[in-house]
Amino acid sequence: YGRRFFSRYKFRDGAAQDDVQDVKGQFLAKTFLSIIKHRTIEKTLERCEFIIVEATDLYDQNEPDEDQDTLESRLIIRLHCKHGIVKTHRLQLLVPTSLLSPGTSDPSTESHLTIGPRAIKDITEHFPNARGAKGNPQLVWTFGDTDVEVKSLESSIDTRGKAQLSTELTISADEFDVYDVYATPTIISFHLREFNVSIIAFAESMGLCLDLRFTDSVAPLFIDVESEESECLFVISTSQYGGSAAPPSSNSTQHNTHKRPSPSDDGKGSSR
Repeated sequence: YGRRFFSRYKFRDGAAQDDVQDVKGQFLAKTFLSIIKHRTIEKTLERCEFIIVEATDLYDQNEPDEDQDTLESRLIIRLHCKHGIVKTHRLQLLVPTSLLSPGTSDPSTESHLTIGPRAIKDITEHFPNARGAKGNPQLVWTFGDTDVEVKSLESSIDTRGKAQLSTELTISADEFDVYDVYATPTIISFHLREFNVSIIAFAESMGLCLDLRFTDSVAPLFIDVESEESECLFVISTSQYGGSAAPPSSNSTQHNTHKRPSPSDDGKGSSR
């Protein structure tokens, strides 16, 4: 995130030094989300402050005593709620590990699609995400020359012994702002829950398009959500689908490209 993404941003008393390194740390996402997404916070929160207290300068901070008697770096979260209520949480900052995000096998055979958050949500809403540990349908996407087929891959009987409804959709490639598929048909399969709850919800809240990149059915799916002040990368693991074709060879010549005209091309823009 860039500085202008925040309403107020202060780094080490505003000292602009080229030799100063970034402050890095990591914490458990589950603990962090349990704080900022608590049901009582979402309705009353007015603003949120994040304060990073480094272990080397703990004694220089105007924090309560419990923050000064430790040599651990911490992330202090202050939630300013209605009626002047301030809630403070402290999370230990752990030593960051190396980013283990996988790379694409061959960028020259990479397919690239761009679609708006509302359009992709209209597609996934046809596949209900039932509650429970097993309520996570797997979707099979078949990317063809002019359309995309999406179907649910579920067992015929659920945990309660009832038959499940299998859904299949066919979407025109025109629904995508960019539709650049290296070789058709390309089939990928992944589960819906995290894609729906995390990625689509984030893109919709930010009003940003999703850039999807993939190579074949066994390679990860990369999703970029970017703006002028933020860059976010999501990686989803895919699973082998029984009817999926083998990965395209490096000397394949089939290449299908479709791109929606930009507003500068026709003088008109569309909101998706």
